Amino acid sequence: MKRKWLRLAALGMAVVLTGCQNSSPATGADSAATDNETKTESGAASGAQETGGNGNFNPEGLPIVKEKETFTIAVPQTSTLKTAAEKQCVIETEEATNIHIEWIEIPASGWEEKINIMFSTDSLPDAILGDVDMSRNFDQLVALDEYLEQYAPNVTAFFDTRDDYPNALRSPDGKVHTLPVGDESTHNIIDSHLWINQTWLDNLSLKMPETPEELKEVLIAFRDQDPNGNGKKDEIPFTFQDSWGWGTSIENIFGPFGVLENGYHVITQDGKVTFSAKEQGYYEALAWLHDLYQEGLIDKDAFTLSADQYAARGASGDILGLVAGYRAEEAGITDESEYRALPVLKGKDGTQMIGINNVTRAGGFAISKSCKNPEALVRWYDYINSSLELALKWGRGAEGVWWNILEENGEEIPQFLTIDNDVLAANGGYQSKAEYRNAESFSGKTPSLWRYEYDQKLVYDDKWPHDDKLEAVREQTKFGVVGLPAGMAVSLENTERRSILMTDIDTYLKKFIADSVINGIDEGKWEEHLKTLESLKVDEYTQLCQEFVDSVK
Repeated sequence: MKRKWLRLAALGMAVVLTGCQNSSPATGADSAATDNETKTESGAASGAQETGGNGNFNPEGLPIVKEKETFTIAVPQTSTLKTAAEKQCVIETEEATNIHIEWIEIPASGWEEKINIMFSTDSLPDAILGDVDMSRNFDQLVALDEYLEQYAPNVTAFFDTRDDYPNALRSPDGKVHTLPVGDESTHNIIDSHLWINQTWLDNLSLKMPETPEELKEVLIAFRDQDPNGNGKKDEIPFTFQDSWGWGTSIENIFGPFGVLENGYHVITQDGKVTFSAKEQGYYEALAWLHDLYQEGLIDKDAFTLSADQYAARGASGDILGLVAGYRAEEAGITDESEYRALPVLKGKDGTQMIGINNVTRAGGFAISKSCKNPEALVRWYDYINSSLELALKWGRGAEGVWWNILEENGEEIPQFLTIDNDVLAANGGYQSKAEYRNAESFSGKTPSLWRYEYDQKLVYDDKWPHDDKLEAVREQTKFGVVGLPAGMAVSLENTERRSILMTDIDTYLKKFIADSVINGIDEGKWEEHLKTLESLKVDEYTQLCQEFVDSVK
């Protein structure tokens, strides 16, 4: 079990040593300070392994500490109805481990500011459960590699089953300072789906389109043949809100042309990074979209709709044919059952591509150097991640309300249960599933990782409505291409320089895409576009992305 972990830890150290060889040697007081810091950190880790930090610590078994011990953890506030300390998962875990947590609950709106102040003033709690800028702050957090090897058998065994962990967690120093939390949910692998009105297809006896050419013919029929049957020409064949981004964008419409858009503006295939907007397929996709716009097939307001306006687009009735969204409801559609996910369109050469998110969670639980007994919190995290049952309790609340565990051929299978108003009334009187989950669990900010492997086995009770989103993701993930893999940059400089360059690239591409779709694109405009990209230093940006990909690998 330890073989892979030790090999990767050695590789991480090799990265650090290589980086040191390229640096100027420290001199004078700086050198002495560095030597002293190294000895202190090494001694602390060695002492922890020999003594378990203090005589109160049990290196294995339960409880984790012999006498109750208190730790402070900052966490985003998930509910105003029930505090973190009142959640049953917290109470039960304290009983099992003897570890008492004083939770510092921070409203989500103020999280970034509050955490930044904690780091800048060096007034950190023992641990943080939530987003942290690791590239800037990792040196104030405990390096966990040796503690994991010694005290986290469940976590290291899990890492041994995956190719992405622990590398995605490594900070610029090559060490692990943060651990994964939250949901590796199948639903979230694809953000921006295109949803087509299946009822309209049926009304017009049309088959589901599979190519850009077939989609155009369907959209023309939506425009001309009164698919909603009201005798009015009120249909909007195709609407969306943005060029790229979460849910309501057209980033995946570029796929059959051999490229994709996303927030990074690059795609990574076989370890190689490509800047999408330089590729010929990008030009071809824009020309095709302009053709649709000229034909009146694209919503004339698509590039100017606010989120609220888009969310109300379908509120006036059955007028939308093809929409972009995480689900169809993003466009104000009240009856999602009438819509189906558009298949991944096939290009002339057979190309099929769709943008996917990394299921990997690149951190979320970090222990600060203020903590006097980090090995105890490592064991606490390892305990919470020791079973499917604990993952469900910490992430979804009590057994028998949201979930059960089934036994099939000696294997545990998670089952989700339908929660209706009667169930909510009987279990706290909550107004919605989301309100129940936020009050009774840590929802998406739980220290228990809801693993992709759990999600793949997930089944539902017989009252659960058909989930078109889940079905679409499972069918289409095989065509998936990532923008950038999960992980942290090789250096703070890499992160900051990419961010600076991306600001101008974002601004330019937003205007360029909208102008190309509305006013058209030709060879002359494309040449000017390529010159603009050169002035925006996209080659440098792409190289920085490549360095990031190479460091994660």
